[in-house]
Amino acid sequence: NENLNLSKLIQCHKEILGFNYDMTVDWAIELINSGIENENVCMLASFSKPTDSREIKPFVSAVLKELKLGEKEGKEATLSLINYHLTEIIQDKSIRDNLRSLYEICTDSNFGFGLMNFYLLYHGWNELDEMGVNFYYDGADKSNIEKIIKKEAINWIENYKTE
Repeated sequence: NENLNLSKLIQCHKEILGFNYDMTVDWAIELINSGIENENVCMLASFSKPTDSREIKPFVSAVLKELKLGEKEGKEATLSLINYHLTEIIQDKSIRDNLRSLYEICTDSNFGFGLMNFYLLYHGWNELDEMGVNFYYDGADKSNIEKIIKKEAINWIENYKTE
């Protein structure tokens, strides 16, 4: 479910530097359209874009609390964020943008969370664009890199252990 995946991302809003709160307005509108309508959801849906993060943040927290969706922090938030980007990749949504986000999480976490293949694929794809060849990820070329990224995303979700 698309809204469920977005909810998981929004649960991490406090942990994401430069979080785009504009998406929370769309999320609130979707909640209303699906029959979840209360004061905080309506307030959140009424914000105009671009949103002011300081102004909107308390309403996002209030809606999450009302929906009994805890706000995630630290490692839990990072794992939730990784899962969000992997799910987007598997669903063919902005593969390159989501790959860039995984690359950034990989470097920000000092190459943790088993994301090395996404780091290599990110650089490999850039090399393919710049030189037509890549020396980062064996066997990846312009014709199959997206398929490889999706395969790696599925593999990560199936095999990554949090401890």
